[in-house]
Amino acid sequence: MDKITFREFPRRIEIFFILLVSLLLLSTLAFKFINNITFHDAFVMTAETLAFIYHSHSGLGKALEIFLSIFGVFLLWWILWGIFDLLLEGNFTKYLKIRRTMYKLEKMRNHYIIAGGGRVGEEIVKYLLKEKKDYVIIERDVSTVNKLKKEGLFVIYGDVTNEDVLKQAGIKDAKVIILAMPETEKNLLVTMIAKEINPKLEIHARADKPAFVSKLKKAGAKIVVVPEVVAAEKFIEAIK
Repeated sequence: MDKITFREFPRRIEIFFILLVSLLLLSTLAFKFINNITFHDAFVMTAETLAFIYHSHSGLGKALEIFLSIFGVFLLWWILWGIFDLLLEGNFTKYLKIRRTMYKLEKMRNHYIIAGGGRVGEEIVKYLLKEKKDYVIIERDVSTVNKLKKEGLFVIYGDVTNEDVLKQAGIKDAKVIILAMPETEKNLLVTMIAKEINPKLEIHARADKPAFVSKLKKAGAKIVVVPEVVAAEKFIEAIK
């Protein structure tokens, strides 16, 4: 899986679009004032010049047509070749997938963020799916991300300790973040970052030692689970 940022392809497409619009707009305005014609007629003249159909015979109009024929056609072909290159490399498809992911995240409200796509995270997602609740998984391991996607789960690639990744996951509008990662120190760090971004966010964290429970709660976690303690309690209940 390629480490593609959310900004990379939108920026390239944006540059192509700006250049094309600028070329058409500036040429149209120039033809309008030089030939004293309507905007529509000037736009038609621009399009025809790019198609090597000329109208002017001398003066500024002729100079503009020559300039547009050389520079304009070169720029237009460069833009088209750039778009073709995106399609040829399959990058445009990746861009569309990224856009779909971004759109889905932008529409989410009161959703659940699961930090860590391991076995614990998967079990949580199964429950959320049954309850028909919106969720997004954040996972930094490429193979795990690909596995989860093949299973049809909604996951984004990234490091949950990165503030930008949390914002991409819609943490400002999320209801709960579940820190299912086994590294308690990382869960503690994310708890502090998440609370700073969204003070109303409900945080459920995993801890590998009972000693970290109080620290996580002081940092802002509402619920802290120690798997070993939970397992022991289950065994005790079973042998009573």
